[in-house]
Amino acid sequence: MKVTVQIVIDAQDGTPPAVEQVAAIARDDLTMASAGLALAEAHKVLSGIQHHLLTAQAADAAVAGRDCASCGRPRGRKDTRHIVLRTLFGTLRLESPRYKACPCAAGGPSTVSPLAALLPERTTPELLLQEAKYAALTSYGAAATLLGESFPLGRALQPTAVRQHVEHTATRLENELGEERFSFIDTCPAEWEELPRPDLPLVVTLDGGYVHSSRQTSRKDGWFEAVTGTSTPTGGGPAKTFAWVQTYDEKPKRRLYELLRSQGLQDNQQVVFLTDGGEDVRDIPRYLNPQAEHYIDWFHITMRLTVLRQMTRSLPARPARYDDDDDAPWIPDPGQADRDLERAKHFLWHGNTFHAMDVARR
Repeated sequence: MKVTVQIVIDAQDGTPPAVEQVAAIARDDLTMASAGLALAEAHKVLSGIQHHLLTAQAADAAVAGRDCASCGRPRGRKDTRHIVLRTLFGTLRLESPRYKACPCAAGGPSTVSPLAALLPERTTPELLLQEAKYAALTSYGAAATLLGESFPLGRALQPTAVRQHVEHTATRLENELGEERFSFIDTCPAEWEELPRPDLPLVVTLDGGYVHSSRQTSRKDGWFEAVTGTSTPTGGGPAKTFAWVQTYDEKPKRRLYELLRSQGLQDNQQVVFLTDGGEDVRDIPRYLNPQAEHYIDWFHITMRLTVLRQMTRSLPARPARYDDDDDAPWIPDPGQADRDLERAKHFLWHGNTFHAMDVARR
């Protein structure tokens, strides 16, 4: 059996559609090894479609860019060069004609290249996105290897190229980020009433931790604090994760605000922040939203209660004679203190903060 994959390119200008052959796949008897497409065959099909599609797009763009945008007169052709475009499905050399400048454009450049103007960068955003995703999960070398095995890049991807592309993407995103602000609440309650009905609350968890170097020479050498978190819509929808280095990032509050805005956050929408209670982490979400509520997450609450219970067990036992002596000085009872902390923990778990605080005051 032989299967031929073709594509039909219809310019929709009255000319007959062009039929291009992409790949021919031969198959014998059905086995586990011959079932369906192999990875190399899938790469061939995808790269073939990409080649014909992009070549047709470039040809149309070159023809459309020949006429002067100001007066509409066709410009004379000077020569043809090639530009290399790196995509996720192949690396292509595209013909890029250069036209002589129109006489009406006095004082400008002597030649015009429409294709070069439309493709100022030589790597498509989709390839840059995948490089950044892979590099975020593993090393640059492993990312380059995995990308080359997963996609028909059409060339050997070097770890240095991945690192340079990731750094360029990070710099561009950083430049597009707005300035850091102390407060992002710049509306009043009257304006909140006019906003559309908000979605269900967002739940944002924040936690910080210290990363130590394996070669540090002192306690403060080679370590930094990393803050990670997750923003989850309670009404459903994809959660978003984020992280930054506390001592390096100059716009942590702006970064968190823009992430929440990307999930549709409005000034009249509730946001619940769950943090570990640390001052540096707790200060980040302040003044981000007027409807925000801040809580210490249950894990860190239980950690503090566990420490308090350990402290009560180190207290000396209360003498029995003090039980019936009203004039005896007050001495804490370790057993009773431990039971009170367990009761407070039970009340907090069920949301009964009033009784939990009442037990803690005793």
